[in-house]
Amino acid sequence: MSEIRTSLAVGKAKWVLAGVGGGAGVAIGVAAIRALTTRPEFLPQLVNGGGLGFAALVVGIVVLRAELRDFNATQRLSAVAQQELASNVGSMISNQSQERRETDLLVNHMARTHDKISTQYGEILGRLDELKELHGK
Repeated sequence: MSEIRTSLAVGKAKWVLAGVGGGAGVAIGVAAIRALTTRPEFLPQLVNGGGLGFAALVVGIVVLRAELRDFNATQRLSAVAQQELASNVGSMISNQSQERRETDLLVNHMARTHDKISTQYGEILGRLDELKELHGK
């Protein structure tokens, strides 16, 4: 039970920290814009001071992190789909080879049956010829 309370407290604190951090970032951005509108000479100091570059780096890291998370999720889904495809193709090939074996057995059986019928038919024709000769004479 204490684990649940700890995780909930950390979860709430995370949202509070994110809200405060986001609010602070907005407040700093608004302050910088107001300072630049009232005193345009601060622009070179802002650009040369590295604050703008640092802010761009932080935004880039956040965007890159989100994109990498999406990319990793897509790669995971792709890997699972490829594994399922390989499994399905393997079972399909196994089924085809089983069907081929059954077809070969059926064709062999039909060939043996045809040979027996042909042999028996030849014997019947031979006997008919014998009967014709007996009755014809």
